[in-house]
Amino acid sequence: MRSKLLRNKWLSHGAVLIAGIAIGWLALPLWRDGLMTWHQQRYGLLVEQCDSAMRDHLQAKLQAANAPSRETGMALYAGEVGLIVCQDYDLYQKRLLQWGLSENELAQMRLKAIEARADDLDEVVATHEIRF
Repeated sequence: MRSKLLRNKWLSHGAVLIAGIAIGWLALPLWRDGLMTWHQQRYGLLVEQCDSAMRDHLQAKLQAANAPSRETGMALYAGEVGLIVCQDYDLYQKRLLQWGLSENELAQMRLKAIEARADDLDEVVATHEIRF
C-alpha cells in the first residue's frame, strides 16, 4: 500500500512540475512583450537623451581640441555634466535585464525609440551618425 501511495505521489508531483515548467515557458514571451510595451516610452526617452548628450559631448570635445579657449572648455565641461543622463539610462537598462529582457530585446526597444522620433530616413541616419 505504501509503495502505491509513494508512486502516485511521485507521479502527481512530477506532473505538476512538468505542467509548471510548460506554463512558465509559454508565459515567458508574454512577460517579455509586456515589459517591453510597459517600459518603451521611458526607455526611449532615456535613449534619446543619452544619445544627444554623447553627441554634444563629442562635438564639444572636438571643438576644445581644435580651438582651445575658456568658452570651449566650459562647453566641454557642460557636455561632461550632460553625460549624467547616460548613468540613468544604464541603470534603467540593467533593471530591465534583471527583469528578464535580453540584449536583443533592448536593442529592439532602442530602434523603436529612434524610429518613433524620426519623421523620415534622414533623421534615422543622422541619429546613428557621428559627425566630426
